[in-house]
Amino acid sequence: MMMKRKSFPDLIKYIPEFVSVAVLFIFAAMFLLLPQKGFSENENRVLSSCPVPSVESIFNLSFMDSFEDFVSDQFPLRDDLLSLSVRFSRTEGKKVINKVIYVPDEDGNTRLIDEYKKPVNADKFIDAVGRLGDGITSADITVMLVPTAYWFYENEMPGSFLKTDRPMQQDTFNYMRDGIKDLSSEINMVEGIFDSLCEGQDLGLNLFYRTDHHWTTGGAYMGYLALAPCLKLPEDRELLSKTTSVTDSFYGTTWSKVVDYSVSPDTIEIYESPQWKDHITVTYEDTGECFDTPYNMDYLDKKDKYSVFLNNQHSLITIKNNDPDLQRTDGTDRRALVVIKDSYANSLIPFLIDQYETIWVFDPRYYRGSITEWVKDHPEVKDVLVLYNLSTMDTDRGVGAIY
Repeated sequence: MMMKRKSFPDLIKYIPEFVSVAVLFIFAAMFLLLPQKGFSENENRVLSSCPVPSVESIFNLSFMDSFEDFVSDQFPLRDDLLSLSVRFSRTEGKKVINKVIYVPDEDGNTRLIDEYKKPVNADKFIDAVGRLGDGITSADITVMLVPTAYWFYENEMPGSFLKTDRPMQQDTFNYMRDGIKDLSSEINMVEGIFDSLCEGQDLGLNLFYRTDHHWTTGGAYMGYLALAPCLKLPEDRELLSKTTSVTDSFYGTTWSKVVDYSVSPDTIEIYESPQWKDHITVTYEDTGECFDTPYNMDYLDKKDKYSVFLNNQHSLITIKNNDPDLQRTDGTDRRALVVIKDSYANSLIPFLIDQYETIWVFDPRYYRGSITEWVKDHPEVKDVLVLYNLSTMDTDRGVGAIY
């Protein structure tokens, strides 16, 4: 019996299956043949490598979790496929994609804001600050907790979002302030930060980047004004007039989660004091690099442009100011400052350089020693500033080591 040949119309219905198999084969071949990437410049993070299985990892399923991360990180054309997926989601009217919220900007642009969850590790932060206060008695300790863009732009959030974040962050701040005060009444809290940022909005300042989770130089300036009374520093309201735009093509870490080119890039401005010339040195103790500026302009040619501030992340930075005219406005001798921080501090520290002969900047994620013992060995330190934003203080792996 002769087999009946399939006609061309009969074969057409199999085309989707053929295409699907061909696409899967092509991507599988690309995945196997293309070299693995170690670092994603777009996401500014180390990518997962292929895990090595073990009997224990197979039985406790951790191998499968690691392998899933590996496949996700190394998938061919990952960023392009993500961008295409986001386009489809936007045409469907979605306003929350990959935990990024699309919010209309006051200037008619689109602002990307990371979702925010109520902190679960507030007590861990309180305990760490309390230990710092117990260990350091020779210097004044000031804690500065900065609200995020989610709090600031709550009124522009999509209608599906409950307007609960503003009291959530303020309540968290109050809880942490009270907890720290219960441990030590000697520790200062910068309580004017919320009002200062609102004042900045009234002045027409852009306080947070549209495509990144950090505050702008304008936001950091308003942070300096809130901090100044606690550290007895001048509230110089002319500093922002000394800023300069260095790029208008910054796409930040929040943007990297959606890779959406329909969103306009950000502008980065930097503050430079005329008193810095020939007077300051910035030394990155972990690499030995030394510069005459707190900025590394090489990062402006890279995706991670925010790292123009303080040359990315370092365990310990020493900033020296040998200006002979340096004099505290409160009449006391110029003191040294220690800053224990997350990356929000990177754009605020330049405003402090004119106020101290020495600023030591610690990132507890990378510094392996005891900061408390270090301060004890440097009696010239009279101010210690702990600066985190109200999101990273809950998730930053260095929080437990700030003492």
